Amino acid sequence: MSEDKDHIAIRLLRKFCPSQLAEAVEGDLQERYERDTRRYGSRVAGRQLWWNALRFFRPGILLRHHWTGRIIYTSMIQNHFKIAFRSFARQKAFTVLNVAGLTIGLAASLLITQYVRYEKSFDSFHSRAKDIYRMQYNGYSNGKLNFESTVAVPAAARAIKDNFAEVEEFVRFLPRTGVMSYDRPDGERIAFQERKMQYVDSTVFKVFDFKLLQGDTATALNGLNKIVISSSAAKRYFRDEDPIGKTLLFNGKDAFMITGVFQDVPENSHIQFQFLFSYATLNKATEGWSEKAWGWYDFYTYILLRPGTDVRQLQAKWDEALLKIRKEDWEKDNERQEFILRPLTDIHLYSNLLYEAQPTEQRDGDSVYALSLIAVFILVIAWVNYINLSTARSFNRANEVGVRKVMGAFRSQLVTQFLTESFLLNILAGALALGLVRLLWAPFSDLTGWKIPLDFMFTWGFWKLSLLLLTGGTLLAGFYPALVMSSFQPIAVLKGRIIRSTTGNILRLSLVVFQFVASIFLIIGSIIVFQQIDFMKQRDLGFTLDKTLVLKGPGMTDSLHQKRLEGFRTEVLRIPGVKSLTASSIIPGDEIFWTTGVKRLNSSSRYGTAESHMGMDYDFIPSYNLKVIAGRAYDRNFPGDGKRVMLNRAMAELLEFKSPEEAIGE
Repeated sequence: MSEDKDHIAIRLLRKFCPSQLAEAVEGDLQERYERDTRRYGSRVAGRQLWWNALRFFRPGILLRHHWTGRIIYTSMIQNHFKIAFRSFARQKAFTVLNVAGLTIGLAASLLITQYVRYEKSFDSFHSRAKDIYRMQYNGYSNGKLNFESTVAVPAAARAIKDNFAEVEEFVRFLPRTGVMSYDRPDGERIAFQERKMQYVDSTVFKVFDFKLLQGDTATALNGLNKIVISSSAAKRYFRDEDPIGKTLLFNGKDAFMITGVFQDVPENSHIQFQFLFSYATLNKATEGWSEKAWGWYDFYTYILLRPGTDVRQLQAKWDEALLKIRKEDWEKDNERQEFILRPLTDIHLYSNLLYEAQPTEQRDGDSVYALSLIAVFILVIAWVNYINLSTARSFNRANEVGVRKVMGAFRSQLVTQFLTESFLLNILAGALALGLVRLLWAPFSDLTGWKIPLDFMFTWGFWKLSLLLLTGGTLLAGFYPALVMSSFQPIAVLKGRIIRSTTGNILRLSLVVFQFVASIFLIIGSIIVFQQIDFMKQRDLGFTLDKTLVLKGPGMTDSLHQKRLEGFRTEVLRIPGVKSLTASSIIPGDEIFWTTGVKRLNSSSRYGTAESHMGMDYDFIPSYNLKVIAGRAYDRNFPGDGKRVMLNRAMAELLEFKSPEEAIGE
């Protein structure tokens, strides 16, 4: 064979042979070619050279630089897993303890963070939630702040819409309660006492994303005596019938035609309703006062701003415009009004004003975020517990590390081995934690007072958090023990001399101290909360609620109301064990919605001080065991009591009486 052909064989081999093998292979082939030439001649030696070159074209050689590294790496990973499972099997108590600690920590953290997420999710399901603001109404009298209210006057919404292009739309809600009824074609009357009803502007479906299942969002609430109802209310009144076009009777006299059915309002909405009346109906009943009144503050008012609006600039311009509109009336009455725009998504956690739409469901934002901190503490305690147990156990595995290093293992390989063990433990703990979360989801929701939907477990946010905790747990809890165990010197280990570094001891002691401090912090916090709740339960409220039952009336009265009430009282008092019965417009502890302006007779103010008041019968004071500190309680023996009033101590002070006794007879 010619040298040119030989040269081609060698060049071909160089092209495909891995670079780290090419020189050695080429040298062997050249030596064999020269030997064959001497023995058999150049022609036979040339053919043998081609044959020997082609024999090196094997996958194990040709693909070594592409695949062999991966094959070796895969084998090592498999070996890591095998060793990890063997280690778990040998140290069952250690494994169970670590997995149990991580599982409980992860489950508790996930449950708490889901609660926090739910609290923060209020009103955020509206597509334009960031552009929606509620009007906060602040009233000033004689230069002093009189009240801060969530309900505003109806004229304010129209004024801001007409004066500023930044305002895209507005909607007002006026709550109502009463009896709703439906007369079925078969003669049956279906009636329920309803407390989630609102008069509302027809723009409600433009501002909010409440979903209308039947009807037209643009026209459903246009015109007189129109009503849209929730899907659950439709089932309650109409069962399987189509409610559209049918008539409901409100308080036995006002007929409303159903023009739409909306999907039930989610629980994480601070606005709750099942019936929406057309605002035009209210305008007609009030002869327009529900549009132009500046003193009637019962309306929850929401403003939709155009995207990109600077709220601070709009607020400043609105304050200036309001001063021009209302200056004359303010000066005449020595009063002033403020209408402040507050973000919709801040209402649930950061608003605690008069007349909140759902006052019993308002939360404190700082407390909710404090729970996030508690969740972090719980998880960190679990991780620190894992670190301490792993490092304490690391010296039991010193011989294993020494032998591995003597056999040629690199430190990076040992770190990978121990991180693999941490990963497997965290995977197992994570799977058990998810199962525990699913098992405890319903009772935990009941404990929080919400019906947190199970769908929260299937959102990307939940799984992203779970993956983050899993990754963080593997790295944070596994990295330090892996460094400690991989740092052992093989000679010292095999001779039985393991030197524990001062730095490592300090770090482990610091982790133990942190663990105890965090645990003590959580325990003390729990004790304080328990004592505070117990204090509230035991505190003297100023009235007696023991063995008291509350019956809420339907909210509708007529000329026979008083007579029916007295008949009801007579029958109830005949029941053995019933000591007394009293009727009032509201019960102690509930927020009072009746307000008016009160002043002393010689006051210069036109309206005086805004106050909340309630109606009660003669038996109210003794039934609740209220203490009368001056004067007397209402008495049936004094017919003139129907034109008299009782004040509490705070109101007497607000009206500047020097003592409660001074107020008597004024």
